[in-house]
Amino acid sequence: MIEMKERFEKNIERLDNYLRLVRFTYTDLEKLSRLKILEDFYESKQEIAETEKLSFKIECAEELKKGELVLPLKVRGVFLTEGRPQLKYYSAEELEKSIDNPLNLKFPLMLDHKDSEAGKIIGRVDRISYDSSIRGIRWWGHINDETFARNVIDGIINQVSATIYSASEHTSKDGLTARDLTFKELSLVMDGAEPNNLIEVDE
Repeated sequence: MIEMKERFEKNIERLDNYLRLVRFTYTDLEKLSRLKILEDFYESKQEIAETEKLSFKIECAEELKKGELVLPLKVRGVFLTEGRPQLKYYSAEELEKSIDNPLNLKFPLMLDHKDSEAGKIIGRVDRISYDSSIRGIRWWGHINDETFARNVIDGIINQVSATIYSASEHTSKDGLTARDLTFKELSLVMDGAEPNNLIEVDE
């Protein structure tokens, strides 16, 4: 009885081993079959799976023209003549005297009188001179900012306005009159109070 039981268990073990082998073989055959299907597919399409690399090139167009903008742009103009542009009267004598003030030798060229903002400085007034033929002050300077240099070249901006420190005196002839002029800054503006003001490119 014991011997029969042992033979039975051995036969069961052999059967289990056979089934495991069959299952393993079937699984391998199934994998190989799938690989063969894929191989046949790519051969029929004549395609090879590969990594695709995309590359590109940046091209810049450079235009070389005669007369291109060169910074700083040299500019000149008029910013104050005899008269009363606002409250105070500026006499020709005081305008001529202001040329000798050492603080007026050079001062900032700015935007819209934003004289407390360093970022609004776009250049400098390099020198001034009194012109008796217009009874006023001519100025020469330069602009470092490309945008505003181009706006002056295009004639979009053609006016200036000065911030002026002065003592005041009241006379019977001219009323409230400015004395001892000091120019703090000259600004590019759309509409200056001085009727004869001007900015243009210094040829």
